[in-house]
Amino acid sequence: MKTNKKRPAKKKVADTKNPIITKLLKLKYRINDMYRIGGPGVDEDETRADKNYVMSLISDIRKHKFTKIAPEDAHCCNGLWRKYECKV
Repeated sequence: MKTNKKRPAKKKVADTKNPIITKLLKLKYRINDMYRIGGPGVDEDETRADKNYVMSLISDIRKHKFTKIAPEDAHCCNGLWRKYECKV
């Protein structure tokens, strides 16, 4: 008997009301994935610090109900997107 092909589960972002939180959660998932696969130049302590930074941004946005992100935070997050870019 043949079995169906199995695919990994898709990640669903929990908070879809605020697009900033959605993007930050995707960044957090990307950091987690790069940590698990051990991408090139990925340091454990550095990855943990980056993830904590993103999580603190998410909690601040949820707590204070921000609709915009500060320019310096946006610049740092853009750098993290480039740093943890998945090249498959």
